[in-house]
Amino acid sequence: MIQRCAFLFLLGFTLLFSATPVEEHGRLQVSGSKIVDKNGDVVTLRGMSLFWSQWSTSFYNGKNVDWLVQDWKINLIRAAMGVDGTHTGYLVDPDAEKARVDTIVSAAVRNGIYVIIDWHDHTANLHTAEAKAFFGEMANKYKDLPNVIWEIWNEPLDTALWLKHIKPYAEAVIPEIRKYDTDNLIVVGTRAWSQRVDDVIGNTIQDPNIAYTLHFYVGTHGQSLRDIADKAIDAGLPLFVTE
Repeated sequence: MIQRCAFLFLLGFTLLFSATPVEEHGRLQVSGSKIVDKNGDVVTLRGMSLFWSQWSTSFYNGKNVDWLVQDWKINLIRAAMGVDGTHTGYLVDPDAEKARVDTIVSAAVRNGIYVIIDWHDHTANLHTAEAKAFFGEMANKYKDLPNVIWEIWNEPLDTALWLKHIKPYAEAVIPEIRKYDTDNLIVVGTRAWSQRVDDVIGNTIQDPNIAYTLHFYVGTHGQSLRDIADKAIDAGLPLFVTE
């Protein structure tokens, strides 16, 4: 009985003081085509992307994040801040949308997990000035947190060209982040709802900590998209699947 009690005490002590994902891995960095932790080890992130913030407001609360951490064992949450809406979204009510993002970031920090601050927009190049202001403000607020990952354009449309629209937008927005946060990972969307990562080959963004977004839905996407991803990885591009 004494030995059993001692074992249970030690188990409880271990669980109570075990490291959180962010404590274990620290600030994430790009190394070649991989994303690695503070020790240089490849990191696997598993989590949940919330839906457009202006249309799923009830999910943007700390208890929701707590439950996902405890029940689903996530180590990443994505705050998909809706930008463009007829009567809602960041362009209409920026204070409300920023407050929802702040709620998710606070919950992620409390749980020691990573959080993606996502500019959830299909036509972000039409809102460059607003994106620059938003990311500058958020980067100044969260510059000291290793938890934060920046996603600056959710899903560019199929008509958004890498060299004409997406890369110039990224090169305008990224400096606003880097004014304050010189280290955290930034994820950049790609053409065709973040599928054509191969467009980036030979035309990468000149920042040492950039990954490129791939969205892969197992119910509809198949080998052709995996082939595009493999082509990009073989060319040395770091990919980040945010959906």
